[in-house]
Amino acid sequence: MERVILDPGDLRNAANNLCEKALDDAKSQLHPLLQNIELDRLDQRGEFLQAFKSALEQRIARRLALWQPGIQAVFKYEETRTENMENWDGSIHLLVKVPRLSSAVKALGRRLDKSLVRYLKQLGWKRFRSRQSILEVQQVTPNELRHAIGYGALFCAVYTAPVKVWPHN
Repeated sequence: MERVILDPGDLRNAANNLCEKALDDAKSQLHPLLQNIELDRLDQRGEFLQAFKSALEQRIARRLALWQPGIQAVFKYEETRTENMENWDGSIHLLVKVPRLSSAVKALGRRLDKSLVRYLKQLGWKRFRSRQSILEVQQVTPNELRHAIGYGALFCAVYTAPVKVWPHN
């Protein structure tokens, strides 16, 4: 699991591809009359933002699992509840279930985050302009889950319990 290293150019291309496909996925869920609206105006539509965030979470989760085959599952979680998607701060929080903590997963998450920030800032959306980080990838082990310690304790949360995004059952 420690051996998957990606070239920075490959990582940048992968991040661009993830974002573009997530934008396409989100647009495809809109009413046909709204699908051709300028991208900068879609940033103000809650249903589009929710679809984009969801698509991005799922695409990132699949890509992480492809790059790091030891990943057993990926969950999304929220640091704080967002009642209104227009107030979404642009952050993505993922928990990856791994057999043991890995410095490769940690490094990959940080590097992917930098590439995502670079792409998303180009969109011109206010929520991304001043962001230094967008993606947070944390690891959780079966032991932490079993004993509800560390990030495993999040699974006991009442309102913001993590939700599995990969693999789909």
